[in-house]
Amino acid sequence: MEKTEYEHNEYDLTKLIKEEKDLPEGSYKIGFKSVTTRGYRIDEWTGAWVATALIYQIVSGIILFYYYSQVNPYASTLYMIDNVPFGHIILTSHLYMAYAMIALVYFHMMRQWFVGSYKGKWRWLQWTLGVILFLLTILTAILGYMLANTAIAMAALHIGILFMQRSVIGRILPGALINWVEAILVGNYTTTATFSHLLAFHVAIFTVLMLGIFAVHFILFERSGLASEKAEKGKMIPWFPTNLLYATFSAIILVGVIIILSAVFPQKLTLAYGSLEYGTFPVPDWYITPLYKLMDVAGYGLGTGGVPLVIGVVIFIFLIPFIDKYHKKGALERPWITAFGIYFVMGIAVMTIWGYSQPGLTQTRLLTEYMWWTMTLVTFLPVYAMRFAKKDGEEIAN
Repeated sequence: MEKTEYEHNEYDLTKLIKEEKDLPEGSYKIGFKSVTTRGYRIDEWTGAWVATALIYQIVSGIILFYYYSQVNPYASTLYMIDNVPFGHIILTSHLYMAYAMIALVYFHMMRQWFVGSYKGKWRWLQWTLGVILFLLTILTAILGYMLANTAIAMAALHIGILFMQRSVIGRILPGALINWVEAILVGNYTTTATFSHLLAFHVAIFTVLMLGIFAVHFILFERSGLASEKAEKGKMIPWFPTNLLYATFSAIILVGVIIILSAVFPQKLTLAYGSLEYGTFPVPDWYITPLYKLMDVAGYGLGTGGVPLVIGVVIFIFLIPFIDKYHKKGALERPWITAFGIYFVMGIAVMTIWGYSQPGLTQTRLLTEYMWWTMTLVTFLPVYAMRFAKKDGEEIAN
């Protein structure tokens, strides 16, 4: 069956506030839209799970905030674990829900990539805001990861400062200005100043940004509806109470699973900064490991190295709604877009495993290029082979 063609992108943002005509019952210009029964597929609700994780992180973060001290961050973290009622579970669930949120954002973004739901009307803007939310989620998690003042956290902080100094920002801005930016991020490098600044970014600045952008992202989704279905008058299920109950039960299940895992596998705090054991090598959390290993393999150079690779990939992801000129939504109807998405996912997996298995060990350039070219063949050739096979099958059927 032929895949539905994309709607045209809509760039006139003033039309967002205009009333649409002939909407199904339960739909509004900015409100909670009704959906058909197909809208209750699990993969259609990944965004709701991300919202659940964000809300849980805010609530649990407020509780932890009452006990956290910038003067002695490591000791205050230990106090939460040993003396605050349910403190260990709250702290662990805050960590595990952050992991879940990052994984869900990855899944949500790549799912939209492969089904091609980033084009048409306001969906290009949804995608752009979604990528910003993805980056803010990673940055917020990294800042939270640093707040305990462990040896690994401070190693990540030093690498982050080095990355900033050698990136485009660090090379373009004058020395005095980049020093000022650095001072805003980490203060004067005393414990109290550094962790006061990190806490402000983690709790206030990035979290408020995420909430504001998420609100606009959600409004745009409600304005456009599901990309995988068309509104059918008389066949839509009202948002209240069906969608509300579905979202509520999904949220309860996600939170319940995280709390159970937190009770069964409580977080173990690593060594404090300055007390790293001899012969050990700090390895960051799994969501930082791909970038860490890429910098380890390619270096921090601006002209050649990991920095331009990361910047290039991020720019490409931002522009994918405008780069993708295919007119069909099927994965095999957009072969090189699909192949690049698989390559992106595989690259993250490979760099994560490589980072954990060989931390700090850089392979030869020949071996590195062999790995990347092998991944290119493994991703692009099968996709195009399946596309040709599909076309041959359709021709035979016709």
